[in-house]
Amino acid sequence: MTIYIGLDIGAVSVKTAALMPRDLAESIVSAKGAASQLRLLSSGRSRPSTSHAGTDDLAALILPPVRTRGRPLDAANAALSDLLQTIGSQPIAGVIVTGSGGSLVADALELPRCNEFQALARAMDLLHPHVRSVFEIGGETSKYLKLAADPASGTLGIVDYSTNGDCAAGTGSFLDQQALRLKYTVQEIGDIVATADRSAQIAGRCSVFAKSDMIHAQQKGFTPPEVLRGLCRAVALNYKSAVVKGRTPLTPIAFVGGVSANSAVVTQLREAFELGENDMFVPEAGESLCAVGAAIIGFNGGGTYGGTCDAGVDLRARLN
Repeated sequence: MTIYIGLDIGAVSVKTAALMPRDLAESIVSAKGAASQLRLLSSGRSRPSTSHAGTDDLAALILPPVRTRGRPLDAANAALSDLLQTIGSQPIAGVIVTGSGGSLVADALELPRCNEFQALARAMDLLHPHVRSVFEIGGETSKYLKLAADPASGTLGIVDYSTNGDCAAGTGSFLDQQALRLKYTVQEIGDIVATADRSAQIAGRCSVFAKSDMIHAQQKGFTPPEVLRGLCRAVALNYKSAVVKGRTPLTPIAFVGGVSANSAVVTQLREAFELGENDMFVPEAGESLCAVGAAIIGFNGGGTYGGTCDAGVDLRARLN
């Protein structure tokens, strides 16, 4: 087997993953060294799955996300160029695209696409087959998946799902925008919120109302950490009411997407759903699992739409 590439074009960043034999992935990581920021994800299955015959000896090589900054095609080209430089001259068997901005990139590079929900399910099936629910909060979209294992094959499949509407309130961009008003980056929120003893009351269903509530909270004497704690709680409660919508998630739960890196939101989600630390976890490279799933779908023969994942893709020529 050669390499299958998954490309997740999100609203905020582009994520790439390369599915390849584990020994090849380990040799690449070893050659690049610890400073490369490469991450390696291996199968979490203790025995082979009929739907993933041969995948137990595979690993996904993950590169750091590339910010889109309003130019998803340029970001995709940069991310793919970085990946190609990392894997060198190794042949590419196929590339498949997913994500909210996947249509633009897939059309420009003449590549097939796949559904984001299916990509997440395939990533969980290979890497975390014990998971029964997935919470995802990304830059502009949020998702909920309920998974169950097929009695015959053991393969995880989607038995229920939901997503947010057109409004991006409660997502990563919402959190980013409101945090910047307080002069903080999203990466700083977790540590800052940990110092707060109370939460300001912030509306999470609308960014306009949230901004107004944050201003009023500051006028009432709430400190920035307390306002941010209230904001993170608003994100969690909005996810529960607008995305999960009264369902009872089955555990274990995997929390993925860019916002999963925010420890304050992790804490607030556990509180909102009354979950223990063992009930919900954040997988390694949680923001990139859609890209991993897309690569697995390519390995299995194609996408939900846009045709099959062509063998022998000359991606280097297409980027040039």
